[in-house]
Amino acid sequence: MLFGMVFIMACQDRKSAKVQQFIDGIYVNHAQGDYAIADDTITFTYEDERLYIITRNTGYQAIRDGKLIPRKFKRQRYEGRYDPQNRVLNETTTGRVFHFDPEKGVMLLKQAVYRKLN
Repeated sequence: MLFGMVFIMACQDRKSAKVQQFIDGIYVNHAQGDYAIADDTITFTYEDERLYIITRNTGYQAIRDGKLIPRKFKRQRYEGRYDPQNRVLNETTTGRVFHFDPEKGVMLLKQAVYRKLN
């Protein structure tokens, strides 16, 4: 029984390490609806141990009366901590939770799916 528990913990540690190795990089998302078009780029930069710098660049255009208005840009910078037990990155200011799937090459933020570029 002890061997089984050690084996399970070792597997979880490997999964956690794989997720953490995957985080560092650039992720993109394109969203379009009836009222706006948005392109989002989120960059995760490893700092130390479990700390990451998160830079989010968003370009968006509102749609009014069927026409696109001029594009606007927004840049945000946050810090996040990797939680190895839950295999997520918790953004420390707003509480956003980033989920990573190395097998699919994506990051999830709420319902939005971002694909990794590098």
